[in-house]
Amino acid sequence: MFSKAIQKVKLSIFPIFHTSVKNTGVLGTGFFIDDEGHFLTAAHVINALPKGSKLGYLGNIPHTKFIGKKFIPLEVLAKDNDRDLAYGKVKEDRLPPMSLSKSKLDIGESISLCGYPLPMIVKSENPNTNSSLDVTAVRQYWQPTIMMDSVRKDFLYKKKFHSFLTQHAALPGMSGGPIFNLQSDVVGVISANWTRRIPRPNGVNLNVENGIGIDLTEVNTFLANIAKHRS
Repeated sequence: MFSKAIQKVKLSIFPIFHTSVKNTGVLGTGFFIDDEGHFLTAAHVINALPKGSKLGYLGNIPHTKFIGKKFIPLEVLAKDNDRDLAYGKVKEDRLPPMSLSKSKLDIGESISLCGYPLPMIVKSENPNTNSSLDVTAVRQYWQPTIMMDSVRKDFLYKKKFHSFLTQHAALPGMSGGPIFNLQSDVVGVISANWTRRIPRPNGVNLNVENGIGIDLTEVNTFLANIAKHRS
């Protein structure tokens, strides 16, 4: 169902690395929104940067060449913790931008989560690889799902933004990734999961987990505020 949309989206998302002398890892996912190299991600992804580390960019793994490349700095230009959104820029190796949807997301609509979960980063035996690291196992992940319900501010975990529930949860590392529809347009941004434990008469509890997406109205307001301050 999402095959055509994924062929486009897969070229616009990227893993956000943290790098230091001691270690390297993936904090979350970002995606480009214009031809100037501006990208969006979740604020909590940027806030999770370990002390003494820097944000790094290697491009669109695994669909671009990264052998022999050094990490490119990511510049964070704006951040709104209440909306859990961050906006930044990459000066080199920009990827095709995604378009924001112009239509309202409806309950039951087919959508997909995506990002870079569970990264496997090991030291490379090949000295030509980036910083002697092998990131070939850092892979994209796709989770088709549906929009379940809209959620008002301060309801889930007292989050201060309008959001919506997805039937399936996102995996760690997918935070900040785009939630997109069948037309490959962005309808939200991955923020968190909502987990509940439901007791049953047999004593075996049932765990239910759904994803939480940042509503597109919050994304549009965030970007409008940025444009206002830049003008």
